[in-house]
Amino acid sequence: MKIENQSRYRAPILGVIVLGQSPRADLERAFSAAAPDARVRVRGALDGYEAHEISDLARRRTEAPVLVRLTDGSTRVVGLEWLHPIVERIAREFADEYARLVVVAYAGEFPPCRCDVPVLLPGRILSREVAAMSPRKKVGIVTPVEGEARGAATKWLIDGFHPAVAWASPSRHVEIMRASLAMREADVDVVVLDGLGHEVANAEEFARRCGKPVITAQDVAARAAGEMLSMR
Repeated sequence: MKIENQSRYRAPILGVIVLGQSPRADLERAFSAAAPDARVRVRGALDGYEAHEISDLARRRTEAPVLVRLTDGSTRVVGLEWLHPIVERIAREFADEYARLVVVAYAGEFPPCRCDVPVLLPGRILSREVAAMSPRKKVGIVTPVEGEARGAATKWLIDGFHPAVAWASPSRHVEIMRASLAMREADVDVVVLDGLGHEVANAEEFARRCGKPVITAQDVAARAAGEMLSMR
């Protein structure tokens, strides 16, 4: 049941759904900066799940592995097909609370969510931003985990690009260094940190090391959300 209608007249609610657990101060900062007049609420698909329940999900076979961050700072790899129905349920809960917009904090290909309010899927807008920066359509894609690399390569090929793919967890400096060196050697015009866990600091370090323009899915998603809210 929806909450009182008077909530419609307060600052708009921007719901952000992470595939792991909340809180996520990095996403709250990014989306609040892009939508300063909104109330940003971040919820996780795995909020409330016990450790053994998450381990059970992580053990299930999957063709679409996703790196998720947990409250204790650790990470797990869980199948997208198990996360999608949970995300869709949370999106509907946000709609019941009169959220103006819901963002799924995932940069890869994500299935549509049935919801009464718009649901922004960053993976579907990121390629448009990159196209403006890469006339040759040669891009470097850095996924958060190795298991996402094949899916990312396929997605960017379908979108009309020639991707060079590497991987680096936002929390593992050694992987960031290795991926940035790989992109320095690659024939690409721009590098995309293709996971919403990568912040501006990661992009700045990446750019210094690889000598090429670097954008983050987090920044693109936050700006798009801010623009969509301003038009509604």
